[in-house]
Amino acid sequence: MTRSALTGALKARAAELGFHKVAIAKAAPLARDRAALASWLQRDRHASMAWMARDPAKRSDPEAMLPGCQSVVALAINYWRGDDPAPPAGRARVARYARGRDYHKVLGRKLKDLAAWLTEASGEESRTFVDTGPVLERAWAERAGLGWIGKNANLLTRDIGSWTLLGEVLTRAALDPDDGPHEDFCGTCTACLTACPTHAIESPGVVDSNACISYWTIEHRGSVPEARREGNGDWIFGCDVCQDVCPWNKSFAKAAENDPFESRADLQGLDPIDVLGLDERTFRARYSGTSLMRARWDGMRRNACIVLGNQGGPEALPALRRAAAGDDAMVREHAVWAIARIEGRL
Repeated sequence: MTRSALTGALKARAAELGFHKVAIAKAAPLARDRAALASWLQRDRHASMAWMARDPAKRSDPEAMLPGCQSVVALAINYWRGDDPAPPAGRARVARYARGRDYHKVLGRKLKDLAAWLTEASGEESRTFVDTGPVLERAWAERAGLGWIGKNANLLTRDIGSWTLLGEVLTRAALDPDDGPHEDFCGTCTACLTACPTHAIESPGVVDSNACISYWTIEHRGSVPEARREGNGDWIFGCDVCQDVCPWNKSFAKAAENDPFESRADLQGLDPIDVLGLDERTFRARYSGTSLMRARWDGMRRNACIVLGNQGGPEALPALRRAAAGDDAMVREHAVWAIARIEGRL
């Protein structure tokens, strides 16, 4: 099979597997992004995410992840399900990408199927990544021409906005590269910088994890500093504010015809009182297989306390008092804080 024929067949196979966008870049070090990552790490913008600082050179050089790598295949799946109303008063918000099956597993299986097909078709080894490995996924998507890295540090596309989840196939197969890198179409817009409730976007394309709601509700383990709690607002897992205000999403987001993530209506808005009262067994039974497991049982109960401290009323006090008398020291701390906040509003 010729290179062009293999490239075309690969893209057709990716579409059959449910990927909405696919583009290819020639494997080469990402000098610009290597420097940007080094600066970000040097200024401690990764907060407690120590894994980001491990072997940073690997993240910008595909040869370090797959010796002999010739091509990087960047793929995206649209997870936008259409406009949905804000959750009812008293409910806690969940980022849209987490309202169904865990994307790591869904994309992971599709990528492995695609890589197996490519290996069989080309005879060359391939490796797959879904943001858990040391690969700069947005940089490769931009280099391949899928879209550009916006001022909110998300990958933006002109046809479906930024509601996409990314994956990569690194391969020793030589494929025809697409035209890239993609041109930046953010222009003078600063909507995301202005709208970020915690001012986490410190400059175009640079997010300080120390101020990011998604970091504090998902990645951080342990107590959330009191100075950071109010900023979380009613978000119990993740945050979509910078995407909600993006003009490209307002004008060009398209609901995907298929929903490989099997979105669940009950995850659109969670009852923080209910979440706080869950035992671990029930929590796992209800949310196993979803991205919410990333925050873990204790983290979600901590987050529920923060949401209640920010917006709860007297109806939340019984559950908070039970948590304040419970065995988990971290949850106790946040429950006591939430009780004091609510009582201060009465």
